Amino acid sequence: MVSKVYIIDDDDISIYLTSLVLEQAGFAREICTYTSADDALADLGLPVSAPLPDVILIDLNMPVKSGWDFLDILRPYEGALQGKLDVFILTSSIATSDKDQSRDYPLVRGFLHKPFNEESLDYIKRSRKGRS
Repeated sequence: MVSKVYIIDDDDISIYLTSLVLEQAGFAREICTYTSADDALADLGLPVSAPLPDVILIDLNMPVKSGWDFLDILRPYEGALQGKLDVFILTSSIATSDKDQSRDYPLVRGFLHKPFNEESLDYIKRSRKGRS
């Protein structure tokens, strides 16, 4: 079990389904949901003044700020955040270029396709093995 998970997605149904899987599995003590990257960034309180989530699940294609924009904003803080939080991209994109681009971000631990399900959660658990 982790302390906190952020779900960042502009699709309410995706947020609901992802939250449901996490809740049923008892994966997190707290699940924070955001329909915009700006709201999640505000809660992070950069330069990181708030308690960090253990896991961030973020969609790529959102209005105003995309998942890529969110990751670019975190880039100056990667050194401080590395090992403290893990980002997993959760997207409907099937573009191999998106998966390739995700490798350019050290905080990104995985690339998952919607809908989020038990297999997605198992992947996260395996990726975080040995971490709280």
